[in-house]
Amino acid sequence: MKRIDQVFTVHRAKSGLFSDYEPGTVPYVGNGFGDNAVVGFVTPLPKDRVFKFLGITISAFCEATVQAPPFVACGRAGNGLVVLEPKEPMTPGQLSYVAVYINRALRWRFSWYWQTTADRIKRLRIPNTAPDAKFDVSGALPEAVEIPRPKVRVKLRPVSLGSIYDLVRGAYHNASDLEPGEVPLVSCGEIDNGIIGYYSVPKIHEHKLTIALNGRPLTARYHPYTFAAKDDVAVCIPRAPLELTTEMFIQAMLNQERWRFSYYRKCYIEKLNLVKLPLPVKNGGIDEDAIRGMIQATPYWNFIESHIPTVEVAP
Repeated sequence: MKRIDQVFTVHRAKSGLFSDYEPGTVPYVGNGFGDNAVVGFVTPLPKDRVFKFLGITISAFCEATVQAPPFVACGRAGNGLVVLEPKEPMTPGQLSYVAVYINRALRWRFSWYWQTTADRIKRLRIPNTAPDAKFDVSGALPEAVEIPRPKVRVKLRPVSLGSIYDLVRGAYHNASDLEPGEVPLVSCGEIDNGIIGYYSVPKIHEHKLTIALNGRPLTARYHPYTFAAKDDVAVCIPRAPLELTTEMFIQAMLNQERWRFSYYRKCYIEKLNLVKLPLPVKNGGIDEDAIRGMIQATPYWNFIESHIPTVEVAP
């Protein structure tokens, strides 16, 4: 086994907050695994450290992802990312092997109370050799569509979740008590849109958001299919019909608020009802026209929309 700093040059990220940036073409890498940890695409600021090599980013919680150049990594004081630059050329497959090893064998060492630093990461050990994994990632990705992004002025007001949704805890506690079947069971996990298996269960939902109460609380996922839910997520039942773009916007805003809770500071239904999100408002209600315009202007909306069937769902 070798120390990481024998194989990689270890960098500390330097950047502003994502909200400080104008839209652009350079990926801004944050925490988590969703969308390969890319929060969005920005125009770098003058003082940013822009990484121009194929490397690995490691989040504050030791979530490792492979990033193609150029990219900016979140560099907030206290929980900025660590970036690994290979000292010798490495293929994407080899870097992926190292990233998987870090996620499987080393991530347990870190938590909200013991976050990564460049000094802590460089001392960890990885295998002497990294096999070259063979897989076609780019072939599975949609093509970005260049869409004009006009500036939109909206009035944002804090709106409580409890005023938008009836928040219902999932009906099932132990998946091991359920019979195998065809209904996906959603929990608070990070992968497979939260689906942990398929079971024969009667209490189901369709085309709804779920919000994690455990694990990484406030993680929101939209499910464009019939599903059942465990009791570690809340199912969002709209009090009035909502457009798909509105639910997607609420999902994105919830995921931006995840810093408010953690595994050690969980979010229960009572707290969730009181969580407030800054949403566009007009005439005392949510401005769904403004939200639709913003969502439809994002590069991947055409791809997302084509994969979500249009279904009239009763509130």
